[in-house]
Amino acid sequence: MPAVNYIYNVDCDEGAVLPSVISIFIALKFWRQAKDQQIIIGFLLFAATLGLFTQYWSITGLHIFTGGFIIWPVLVLLLGDRFPWPLAYPLTFTGTLLPDLYGAGTAANWTAGWFFGVGGAGFQDALFLVPLETLIAAALLNQIGTYLRKRGYFSRRAS
Repeated sequence: MPAVNYIYNVDCDEGAVLPSVISIFIALKFWRQAKDQQIIIGFLLFAATLGLFTQYWSITGLHIFTGGFIIWPVLVLLLGDRFPWPLAYPLTFTGTLLPDLYGAGTAANWTAGWFFGVGGAGFQDALFLVPLETLIAAALLNQIGTYLRKRGYFSRRAS
């Protein structure tokens, strides 16, 4: 049973299972606080599509341009309290997971066990690192955005 073997693989647990559990908890906690959910879903689809169309295989593995690393911190900066900054983690994870699953499937021609490469690098996998890096950037830009909004930047009122 390939799925059971995948879950019991320690590297895959570190690279894919652990971030997915963290993503589920963060998403369940903060999703209702997001005010512009349709816009967020649209940007998530854009980030996943960007990853799908910019991925390529080399001898070192699958390479994906993770647009979520740019999109979510900038939205946190611009939207402020309308977009809770912890949501950057699950959204980046999802936007990276979808192209990673697709890339693994195309490399294995969708045969049994095609998902074994997803998260296979453990703590060094993009599924583990990119959401953390995005979360750090979102937290930093949230503080910068709060500071700038106090000074009148990003005002929602027309002057």
